[in-house]
Amino acid sequence: MRNNIVCTVLILLTIVSCTRDFEEINTNPNQPEAVGADLLLATVISTVANEAATSGWGRGNVVSQLTAKINFTGFDRYEWGAESGLWNTYYGILPEIDLILTSSQQEETKNTSYEGIALLLRSYVFSILTDNWGNIPFSEAIRGTENNFTPKYDTQEAIYTALLKDLKKAVALLEEKQPILGGDMLYDGDMDKWVRFGNSLRLRYLLRVSNKKDVAAEIQAIFSSGKYISTNAENAVMNYPGSTQIDSWPISTSRIGSFDEYRLSKTSEQVLKQFEDERLSAWFQPTDNPTDAPSLLVGLPNGLSEDNASNYNGGASNVSRINQAYFFDAPDKVKAAIIQAAEVQFILAEAAQKGWITVDAKTLYETGVRLSFEYWEVPQDIDAYLAQTGVAFDDTLEIILTQKWLASFLVGFEGWYDYRRTGFPTFITPGPDNVNSDVVPVRFLYPDSEQTLNKENYDQVVSDIGGNTINIKAWWEQ
Repeated sequence: MRNNIVCTVLILLTIVSCTRDFEEINTNPNQPEAVGADLLLATVISTVANEAATSGWGRGNVVSQLTAKINFTGFDRYEWGAESGLWNTYYGILPEIDLILTSSQQEETKNTSYEGIALLLRSYVFSILTDNWGNIPFSEAIRGTENNFTPKYDTQEAIYTALLKDLKKAVALLEEKQPILGGDMLYDGDMDKWVRFGNSLRLRYLLRVSNKKDVAAEIQAIFSSGKYISTNAENAVMNYPGSTQIDSWPISTSRIGSFDEYRLSKTSEQVLKQFEDERLSAWFQPTDNPTDAPSLLVGLPNGLSEDNASNYNGGASNVSRINQAYFFDAPDKVKAAIIQAAEVQFILAEAAQKGWITVDAKTLYETGVRLSFEYWEVPQDIDAYLAQTGVAFDDTLEIILTQKWLASFLVGFEGWYDYRRTGFPTFITPGPDNVNSDVVPVRFLYPDSEQTLNKENYDQVVSDIGGNTINIKAWWEQ
């Protein structure tokens, strides 16, 4: 009996010991329970920057008439449906931004730089969503873990108030300059540049809402600090290494047929030729027709029907394509731009022209022009360029917005947003075959999924804004 008792005790001790170590033994050290902020940040930046670049290519350039479509011309004619892909991409990346934010605020993984970056990127993503759709789910968005799958829609005014507050907080956190582990595909951990990025977004959005709010004091404070993007080395742009299809400029991996859908717009052709602007030959190439002069560049009017576009000027070979060597054959040439120094200078030039900041508007304007040419590596006698009628600064908003429009090439929807805010450039007009009663649209339709999965809130927001159409202006528009 004594032996049996001893054996039983030994067995029980062995079982307890094994059970105590079970979790440790059966935990795979190569499969972490949580993804680090560094890995999440790389994914977020890549997604956000890619979307900015490809949106500019496929939608932004077209609606602002920097390019025109020769095939599948529905978007160019304002035959707009729900841009569900864009909506899903931006809402789809928000949970990952939220994970970075949550992780950076926890005691064991606290990092003010990651927190500031997450707030900045979240503000940028929500700005695109509200600028494209107006009232959107914001305060209750991405609350699925709290069993809220039907978020309410917030007003654009409330959203912008929150975004500007978050950006100001983000800049303060980034000013602490706590080192990060990695994942920074924009600035490689340089917090000074992130501070400049954050303040530059603040300038962009303060100007966006300037028809509704007094923004002069805040813009003056940012300008006085000097902490904003002022050189192309500080641009918020992502480089494409181009070593594989995954890390290449996305358009370079598409079909040549898809690439060829986009052509030189007649609108931008006229402006660029009028100013003898060498960005014309940087962005576009001569016609493919062997009987044409080797340097002939011909633009296509925006907003033509499928038949009229494909037959314009005798056919597609007689209309200039986008520069294939730069935008298709070189997977590492194009950069994905979120905001550039040229845009920031034009923002400040407008602020100075309106008397909000005490500085010479002409100097800021001319610096913006120089920075755009520098960014695209275009050889041009800038002094002679700036002396031309139509380019020479005349203290009008139109001349600032014309050059800002040119500099918005491939920068998301910025040209379209400025047109909606100001009505400039005035030469952006609906094409002859448009289907929107000769009106430039100002928003996208809510996705169909909102009507089925979030119907009560969808019905409420449609009632609040006066319908789900492409012509309902946002809160900040003129």
